[in-house]
Amino acid sequence: MQFRTDTEIKRWKPKDNNTRARCGPKLYVRGYKAGRKIFQLRFAVDQKTYWLDVADYPEMPLAMAREIAIASGRLIKAKECTVESLRVALPKSDSAISLEKRIKAHDVDAQQTSRVPTFDAAYRAWYKMQVASNRWINTASERRPIRVYEIHAQQHIGTLPLDKIRRPVIKSFMQPVFTTTTEQASQLLGFIYEVFEAAYDDELIDGNPCPRKSSFTIPKKNVRHAASLHFSRLPELMDWLQNAPFSQPIKTAMRLAAITGHRASVVSNMRWDHLNLKTGVWTVPERNVEAREVGLMKSGRSFASKLPERLLVELRELHANQSHEVYAFSFDGRKPINAETLRRNFQKFAPITTHGFRNTFKTWALNQNPPIETFLVDRYVDHALAGLDKHYRRDDLFQQRAELAERYCAFAMGDSNE
Repeated sequence: MQFRTDTEIKRWKPKDNNTRARCGPKLYVRGYKAGRKIFQLRFAVDQKTYWLDVADYPEMPLAMAREIAIASGRLIKAKECTVESLRVALPKSDSAISLEKRIKAHDVDAQQTSRVPTFDAAYRAWYKMQVASNRWINTASERRPIRVYEIHAQQHIGTLPLDKIRRPVIKSFMQPVFTTTTEQASQLLGFIYEVFEAAYDDELIDGNPCPRKSSFTIPKKNVRHAASLHFSRLPELMDWLQNAPFSQPIKTAMRLAAITGHRASVVSNMRWDHLNLKTGVWTVPERNVEAREVGLMKSGRSFASKLPERLLVELRELHANQSHEVYAFSFDGRKPINAETLRRNFQKFAPITTHGFRNTFKTWALNQNPPIETFLVDRYVDHALAGLDKHYRRDDLFQQRAELAERYCAFAMGDSNE
């Protein structure tokens, strides 16, 4: 494919971000799905191919780009410049005459070592720094910035130098993401903004071109909270679990998740040395950020609770059969069950999530006569406190929580007069 006129370039609609069309000797135009088109020069030096950006189309017409291509070829052939010095001079030149003057004045030689990195290089450097500082608490969160970038942004701006990225380019590929996956788009936009802010602080760019979230059209969608089971169905769930085709460790872990409201990762990673089988006190330690441990308290503090006797009976039986193991729930004795196993198994009963069991408990507590005091309910599920409670109420109500756990377990497992 070769273009001979501006009209042909204008009508061209690239199907991907790696499409180039020839426009003359050494001159090509590269197109992007987002609509951007840029003239580039191709030079082969010492058996290596170089692509040099000239200018965006239609800011520069084809005739001017051809003149610059001819002048560039002549300068390289006469050895009046190197490919690298030409790379620096091209974006600063709006005509063949200005390019030759700049090269012959040797005012670009000192600038070759200060080239602006591509967005891909800057993004990955920023990401590496965030990982090193333990910004994300689990593997899934840690992978997300790279995954969403590679899916939605890399093909559009990854190869562009930071100082060549304009606000309309970002808007053109981000708007469809906001339309389809708003939450992912919000996260990705925040990551992109941080990368440009770092570049601005390092004086690599003159300003941050990343638009704010308010610049996008965001569709209104129903907010979907974690699916929860109505408390009236808890006895039904426990009856179903009794005959479900799961191993005993899995069944016990699922009951523990439903009654305590702990996250699936906390339950699946339960260690025997965190549980006192005599007293029934299960203490989940605070998470060590630097050690990147999983299955511990996300809140940043340890949390102790006394388990109901019905659950302790099952846990003691498990321990008697596998006391040599580190984890309470394990298939091979060396590593814990996967938290996703619990989630998938609950889904076989109803469209519920393990996190939703906190709402199940809160709804049950609200429907008691009289309703259970809100502060105690929040303490039971270790939710963050607000208002005056946050500043003045320090008691975690351990004994009251233990009594409440027995009462809740009795209701759920069919041994209640309520």
